[in-house]
Amino acid sequence: MRNKGFIDFSVRLLIKEKKDYLFSFFIFAFIIFIVTAVLFISNSIKRDLLVALANEGQVIVKNNKGGHYAPLNDAYLDALLEINGVDDVVGKVDGYYNFAQDRRYFHVVVEEDLNDSSIYVSEDVGELLKKFKYEKEFNFLVKDTLITLDIAKVVASNIISNNTIFVNEYNARRVLEMDDDAYSYFVLKVPNEDEIENIALKIPKLYPNLVALPDYEMESDYDHLYYYKGGIFMILYIVSLVSFFILLKNQISSVYGSRRKEIAILRSIGFSISDIILLKFIQNSIVVFGAYFVAILLSYLYVFFFDAPLLRNIFLGEHVTHISFTPVVDIKMLFLIFIFTVIPYLASILIPSWKLAIEDISEAMK
Repeated sequence: MRNKGFIDFSVRLLIKEKKDYLFSFFIFAFIIFIVTAVLFISNSIKRDLLVALANEGQVIVKNNKGGHYAPLNDAYLDALLEINGVDDVVGKVDGYYNFAQDRRYFHVVVEEDLNDSSIYVSEDVGELLKKFKYEKEFNFLVKDTLITLDIAKVVASNIISNNTIFVNEYNARRVLEMDDDAYSYFVLKVPNEDEIENIALKIPKLYPNLVALPDYEMESDYDHLYYYKGGIFMILYIVSLVSFFILLKNQISSVYGSRRKEIAILRSIGFSISDIILLKFIQNSIVVFGAYFVAILLSYLYVFFFDAPLLRNIFLGEHVTHISFTPVVDIKMLFLIFIFTVIPYLASILIPSWKLAIEDISEAMK
């Protein structure tokens, strides 16, 4: 009976009993949707952070005074250059500007391509400034001075550029009120990667007020922060897991209940045990494969086209309103999700179906 007609019969039987399968389809799709959406968000955020980290040096050095970061000067720069293994030290200007009209801080980042009269703003900052009639230019209030700069461009917001104003170094120093020999932090270039850890440990011993952060340590922090993000993140997985086992229980009960007589009838009209197993495999494969791929497609659109409303708050907070996630798809993780959901689902159908198929037909028909 295993031919094209058999497959056609399996599909027709599935369509006839579609109401019985729709519940399983929607529950399974919802579980996969939640799990993959969370993974898409976390992988996208982590990817942007790691790309930004890769553009920095191997070690970042900051000045910690009384639990607060303070500016560094050229004296520290020259001293760090004397450490064996350090090839170069680059001073960076970076900080936050208090926008008192909305009681929030904008991240001020240096963009060397800008001239002395222009700035770039991220999309969320641009939308906010429009509310205060700053559409073409923006006024920085610094002590008793007013610094007016043209808004040359609005850039898309991601985890790195969100809540950011880009200026050149000259204007950054004016806005942040930093002297010409002052820096927010230093980036160390270390040619020999085996020496990074020793250099990072040596700097605080020489200068107790300095904090040295190696790139591998920050990368590890990003992994932990966005792979297991807080209790709500774990709750989503627990809810999904419980829902999945409820679905499996429902499927097993369905096979032993309403499907019991159906299997007995099929056996009585000449279906072999292997035919019944194949029939159930075809029907439920259509359901579970369809739900799996539909859920992944919807999850992809939800995260990367609609910017994951509601779920993004778990990772970024409610204050983040304009942000675009960089598309990142982890094929290995999707494969693992497939293995640990699709295979158990099919097993929960096929094993009970096999047990019923080998029972005495007369007993099942009672």
